[in-house]
Amino acid sequence: MARKKVVLIDGYSLLFRAFYGTRYLSTSDGRPTNALFGFVSMLFLLLEREKPYSIIVAFDAPGKTFRHAEYAEYKAKRAEAPDDLKEQLSQFRDLVNAFGIPGIEVVGYEADDVIGTLAKQAETEGYEVLIVSGDLDGLQLVDSHIRVMTPRTGMSDVVIYDKEAVKKRYGIEPSQMTDYKALVGDPSDNIPGVRGIGEKAASYLLQKYKNIETLAKKIDEVEPKYRAKLEPELPYLKEYKRLSTLVCDLEISVKFTPYRVTQKQLFEIQKILQSLEFRLHLKRLPQVLAPYLVDSKPSQLSLAVEPYEAPKAVHVTGHEALRKWIGENFYAIWEENGKGYACIGEEIKTFDTRFIERLLADCRNSIFFDAKPFLKRYRFYEPVGFDALLAAYVLLPGRGSYLLEGLAQSYLEIPTPVTPEEKVAALYRLRTVLSDRLHEEETYDVYRNIELPLTPVLAEMENVGVKVDVKMLEEYGKSLTATLENTQRRIFEIAGTEFNIASPQQLRRVLFEEMKIPTGKKTKTGFSTSAEVLIQLAAEHEIVREILAWRELSKLKNTYVDVLPRLIADDGRIHTTYSQTVAATGRLSSIEPNLQNIPIRTELGREIRRAFVADEGKVLAALDYSQIELRILAHMSKDPILVEAFRNKIDVHTLTASKIWNEPIEKVSPEHRRYAKTLNYAILYGVTDFGLASQFGGAFSVAETKEMIEQYFRRFPRVKAFTEEVLRQARTKGYTTTLTGRKRYFPDIHAGNRVARAYAERQAINAPIQGTSADMIKIAMIRAGELLRGKNTKMILQVHDELVFECDPSELSLIKRIKEIMENAIPLEVPVEVDVEIGPNWLEMEEMKDC
Repeated sequence: MARKKVVLIDGYSLLFRAFYGTRYLSTSDGRPTNALFGFVSMLFLLLEREKPYSIIVAFDAPGKTFRHAEYAEYKAKRAEAPDDLKEQLSQFRDLVNAFGIPGIEVVGYEADDVIGTLAKQAETEGYEVLIVSGDLDGLQLVDSHIRVMTPRTGMSDVVIYDKEAVKKRYGIEPSQMTDYKALVGDPSDNIPGVRGIGEKAASYLLQKYKNIETLAKKIDEVEPKYRAKLEPELPYLKEYKRLSTLVCDLEISVKFTPYRVTQKQLFEIQKILQSLEFRLHLKRLPQVLAPYLVDSKPSQLSLAVEPYEAPKAVHVTGHEALRKWIGENFYAIWEENGKGYACIGEEIKTFDTRFIERLLADCRNSIFFDAKPFLKRYRFYEPVGFDALLAAYVLLPGRGSYLLEGLAQSYLEIPTPVTPEEKVAALYRLRTVLSDRLHEEETYDVYRNIELPLTPVLAEMENVGVKVDVKMLEEYGKSLTATLENTQRRIFEIAGTEFNIASPQQLRRVLFEEMKIPTGKKTKTGFSTSAEVLIQLAAEHEIVREILAWRELSKLKNTYVDVLPRLIADDGRIHTTYSQTVAATGRLSSIEPNLQNIPIRTELGREIRRAFVADEGKVLAALDYSQIELRILAHMSKDPILVEAFRNKIDVHTLTASKIWNEPIEKVSPEHRRYAKTLNYAILYGVTDFGLASQFGGAFSVAETKEMIEQYFRRFPRVKAFTEEVLRQARTKGYTTTLTGRKRYFPDIHAGNRVARAYAERQAINAPIQGTSADMIKIAMIRAGELLRGKNTKMILQVHDELVFECDPSELSLIKRIKEIMENAIPLEVPVEVDVEIGPNWLEMEEMKDC
């Protein structure tokens, strides 16, 4: 006979996860609701998918627990909950009560202890147990009849851990998780663990020694590299384990009664969901709770939610009639199946698509979804009134998908619009909702002053395109082919056999099995042949150097030289497409083809740039921000050493080398400067000591790079304080901001998975800097576009920190003004410098005089 299922919910943990895993939501009167919305979504998922017999929510009781008494630093570093979450905590219990779910707390203990006790009790009484939590503390409870469910990303994407899943992820039994946590620590609980013992090492040690008690007894047998790290911490390991171990024998008297909902309770649930304005949940309520109703049928319940139905369309035959109908109103435009659709309020008109061009002539009140294709098609280079795609991107830049249908479901809480009439009606309604959200999030200025006016600038750039010298590419292709053949021949000679160099399996066999080259990083399929591994082997093995050269040649030929000619339009130019809504950092991306990826680090790669040429009678000018992210770091951190270096035009990489290696600045070697440059950018991107050691290609050990990073922060303490403050903001608010107010959200900043959490932390450190850099060049592009209006000089390329212009020689004075625009786009405490070069093509360029 199948066991009945008991669901135990860690209330505050799940609510906390819902807060960071659900986009920002609020009621019409401004009350934040995203955490509550995420919780209800999870509850509905449980009721529909898991079909529980009984449900209980465990709460953390107010005040400190026995763990605080035993270890004063317990959870000492945990940041205070954001105000928006605190406001929702006060409503959380009301919501749980409305659903008729019992809530239990025990003074002096945590919700995890309550869950541990209830889980063991339910299992003993013959129930199947599913623990639902925002973290993985409950994995230690997993056994044959106890599983743990936790959200992976959003609240609908979940993972369930049984014994096999725990073992697959951690390599150990669930019962060993307390030992595991004692070794690796837990930053959220401020349990330090053993410094230098990570997830892999802990898993290995526990597979071998089973628990920390045996590990302590046999410490003399432990490998020296682990023993040196473990021995200083042995006196504390038992305490760490005790703090991590859940109490499973609390005196709780509970009966696992069936979850049932009465007619009266159903109306109470309806009432609270209406107050929270959860219209989508209200519509699903009868369906979700139907199996749990005790005294009525769901069909007898009438919920006060009006179904959404788009207005009927009326055809308009003339532009003047259409324009008269629009008047001074905001109107949404949609195009589908060769017809145009416009919506104002509850009215929809259909019209001939040729009228769109005439509507764009006065588009200050138009509402588009992705306006750029229209601006390109009709060569109209002014901002439209509202672009729902850009607004949604600014609100949640990591969303991934911005289809109108999904936005309508999310922000309007209506069924997926299917017909053109439904889509244009939804688009009209989105303007008010998204605008309000932008104001609430204080990101409206980013949308209105940066993203919206940038669209016509990009549309014109895409239409202008960049001229390409096909003959040059053909000649370069022949040269690359000959060099590739010679390199391949040399590889076969050294190896003593022919093989497919592009095949990782065959390459692995030749290098590591036949030639016995010392192996590096191992993957699931064998030893890695990644660039990272080969670069470390290249210094001592000629064949590896040749393989790396072959890879570069192949990529240049297959990705650029062979492909670019096929993408040249009839006008002899390549027309890339710039996207504003791909990169969460705020940076633009280039596709079809990606011109931002043209290689510049090697001589062979740079040669590709020779093919990008100026049109006859014109020249190219390239304006490139100099060390802009480091200058932004100096401004945002206010580190006095960095600020003075930039003000006094001292090379910042040389200065860093001087500080790290304690050398007079005039005696810093080129090698140390190169290492310092790598270090500077590693700090910007939050790179770990291991990652930095890898970037150095084996020149320094992980221990040495760790000391190097620590030395950097000692020398530049304000930079350290800045990164810590950025992380604090990310952890407490869930996002970071640029100087312009652009926000980037980090739902994994509190992830139970250490790798995911560390990645989010690295992204958070860099986001304000890279995002400000992206904002700066976007603002410069908007102002440069205004300057060039009606001129023969055109902006044709944007590559990260660089802008390229095709210039009429009679208008070269404009370049100096554009340089000033770039330098003053966002004022900083340090000087912003822009390097200006001019030439016949993108490679052969010289510094522009008098600029």
